[in-house]
Amino acid sequence: MESLRSVPIPFPVPRVATPRRGRVAVFAPHPDDEVAGPGGTIALHRAAGDPVRAVVVTDGRAGNVDKKLALADYVALRRRESREAAEAIGGIDLTFFDYPDSHVITEEALADATARATAWLREAPLPDVAYAPWPGESHTDHAAVGEIARRALLAVGFRGTLFGFEVWSPGPADVVIDVSPVAEKKRAALHCHRSQLVHTPIDDAILGLNAWRALFLPKGGRFAEGFVTTDFSSAPR
Repeated sequence: MESLRSVPIPFPVPRVATPRRGRVAVFAPHPDDEVAGPGGTIALHRAAGDPVRAVVVTDGRAGNVDKKLALADYVALRRRESREAAEAIGGIDLTFFDYPDSHVITEEALADATARATAWLREAPLPDVAYAPWPGESHTDHAAVGEIARRALLAVGFRGTLFGFEVWSPGPADVVIDVSPVAEKKRAALHCHRSQLVHTPIDDAILGLNAWRALFLPKGGRFAEGFVTTDFSSAPR
């Protein structure tokens, strides 16, 4: 019988890591993804004193499923919830691009958003580490923002690591970060997005994913965030 040692493993066994110290940039597709994806890791960054900037690419208007609020009022609500969550997670400097979400994404739209993201990155010292959706996210907004992040980081000569985070689609994570000590802080930040909790228990869904990822932690770990990493250190200039 073929040795079990020769059977290929389809996905890597992720290594347990700690957040990479330094300046942090986060690319969030919708208001709440900066918390839902890497929120625990961001909380650890902030506890360590690392500055965190995040750009929220779309305005989240598609979440207004019951249409009880006018569009402008709903978009303003999503912004307020994001700012509240940013404080709850430890303090994030937020920028909003306000593109409409859940639309057909063209190459022209990608180029426009990439130019804005590139300009946003250049408004401050370049980040040492970045977070964006991993390439296999099934939500088209997430996949697009992941691509925007990669293009913009290449354009500014980023030489750090991009950590691709999970929200809709678990990925072949090669790194997990133990967020057990800040899991309740992440839960509190998710609870700031009350407009989304009305129709979807995002707190249970996201922390359930984080609880499953904890299988890769040493015994006793309860919550982890998984990432698919891309090293930009040798990217062409």
